[in-house]
Amino acid sequence: MSGRRQDGAPEGASPHAAPADPSTFRWAPGLPVVGAALAASPLVLAGPAGGLGALAIDTAAVLVSYAAARGLAHAGVRAERLTDGRWVLGARHTVTLRLTNPSDRPLRVTVRDDLPEGFSAEPAEHVVELPPHAQRDVRYDVVPPARGDHALGNVHLKIEGGLRLGAALVEQPLAGTHRVYPNVLGGRRRELASRVIDLRRSGLRNVRLSGGGGEFAQLREYVQGDPPRDFDWKATAKRQRPVTKVREHERAQSVVLAIDAGRMMAAALTEGGPNTGRVPMTKLDHALNAALLTAHVALRSGDRVGLIVFADDVRLFVPPARGLGQYRRLLDATYRVKAELAFVDFRRLAEFVKLRVPKRSLLVVLTDLLDEAHAMPLAREAKVLGRKHLLVCVSMKDPIAESLAGAPVARDDDAWARAAAADLVMERETVKAHLARSGVGLVEAPASELSFSVVNRYLDIKARARL
Repeated sequence: MSGRRQDGAPEGASPHAAPADPSTFRWAPGLPVVGAALAASPLVLAGPAGGLGALAIDTAAVLVSYAAARGLAHAGVRAERLTDGRWVLGARHTVTLRLTNPSDRPLRVTVRDDLPEGFSAEPAEHVVELPPHAQRDVRYDVVPPARGDHALGNVHLKIEGGLRLGAALVEQPLAGTHRVYPNVLGGRRRELASRVIDLRRSGLRNVRLSGGGGEFAQLREYVQGDPPRDFDWKATAKRQRPVTKVREHERAQSVVLAIDAGRMMAAALTEGGPNTGRVPMTKLDHALNAALLTAHVALRSGDRVGLIVFADDVRLFVPPARGLGQYRRLLDATYRVKAELAFVDFRRLAEFVKLRVPKRSLLVVLTDLLDEAHAMPLAREAKVLGRKHLLVCVSMKDPIAESLAGAPVARDDDAWARAAAADLVMERETVKAHLARSGVGLVEAPASELSFSVVNRYLDIKARARL
């Protein structure tokens, strides 16, 4: 299996696994010790001499077992941990534990990894028969439950010989940290990856050609709708299939993604419903995924992309820049972002944008429009921001509230739930109307569709040359 060692070194490093210290082993008695104790127990009934004989037998069994375990601890069994690359939230990843037996005798090794809190291994424990001078790999799967830095501990080994006289319990020092990044494409990874390709073939082509002219960027295969003036007849004749010139605008535009990390964004949502078996993701997780996918598409189209994370103040700022290296900077800046139990101050956000984003930009604010008290300040600040920037507000629909608002009433409790849900839906509609009057574009979609709804709005703005 191809993999990368992971034992606390920075990403990309490949250090050698340090051997376990045999002097720190713990002893576990084998079945022969228990058998000797049971066999000697009748001697106790024969008087003091029999008791001394039983004690001598038990002591000899313990010493033999301990000596066997000590020899096993010095056998030099090593473990390495290898992972399958970058981990992302909610996706299944394979971890390989590579065991090496440098001794000239067969060993039986039980191995268990020390995982971060909230992680679970499938399976949790492995039993491996290790022939002399052999190497074996065991694998288990993990599903990271949260973004951020997660501490992996040591690998625990129980080493037994052929006679099972005693076992040596040792720890392989592999403690370290592994990063878990946002899962930008979510649980529908293959479907969404295909749609990204379609966007690059169609939507981004329209963006590059909007307004006509521009400098030559590259050649690609013809897509229905390409104007005849952009055919490259020489390349078409050479490849025996239609080929189009892609032209790019000389002036790149600027996109700034502002992500709300306040208390409203801490609510957990499970894509597809609560009983799908998927890892629950917060509203902030979904907002980050939408922002990063939009950033990827915008950077591929040649735009500058920046990012702001805010709550009651601005927590993080990545200035707008071009190039695919900027995407890595955005990932590294956001993978540890957590929602805070704080109210959102849109005035602080507006002041920061006025100061640090002087160039006209598409400002995409990903937030929650749950109630008027939370969202109305955004409508007020939008009038100020709209004088220079094009403002789009992104929010997730609440399918539970919408379903309850129209649900039939069978009991008194149902009536209260329906009334509360209807009030919430009406309040959201009021907020949306205020935002529209303030000149704010609105993108509202279920969590599972949020990423592509935002990307489609970005492409529509580009195609219409609204910046």
